[in-house]
Amino acid sequence: MADRDEVSRTATASILRRLSFEVIEADSSRAALAQARQGRYACAILDLNLVEMSAFELCRRLLARSQWSWTPIIFTSARQPRLDLRVSMQAGGFAYLPKPFRADNLMAVVGDALASQGPMRQVKPNRELVLARAEAAAGSA
Repeated sequence: MADRDEVSRTATASILRRLSFEVIEADSSRAALAQARQGRYACAILDLNLVEMSAFELCRRLLARSQWSWTPIIFTSARQPRLDLRVSMQAGGFAYLPKPFRADNLMAVVGDALASQGPMRQVKPNRELVLARAEAAAGSA
C-alpha cells in the first residue's frame, strides 16, 4: 500500500495486519514502484496524493508489468470523488474507496479485490459498468 500520510498509511496497514494480511508500506510512488519490482502482490492500495508521480500513472505502470497485469488496484483519497472516480477507472483501477473509511468498508473492498483473483481472474472487469455503479453510489452518498 502506498500513502504519503504516515498516520493514514499506518492506520490502514494496522487494520489489514489485524486480519492477518501481510502489508508492504510505501510513502511515495517511487518507493511503491521499487516494491513492485520485488514481486507480485495480491492487491495494491494507492492513495491519490502520492508524490513523484501520480497514483494514476503509478497504476498504469504497475499494470503494464506482466506479473501485475491482473492485480486489482484500489485507490483511496479524502478528495471529492467525482472526477477521481472516473480517472481511477480509466487508469485501470479496481475500486475507489473515499476517506475516511471504516474498517468494514476497507475489508469489503479488499475482499472483492481478492475474490477477483479467483476462478474469474482471467476476465477483466467491465470498467464502464463498474464506473457507472460507483458514480451512482457516490451520488447517493
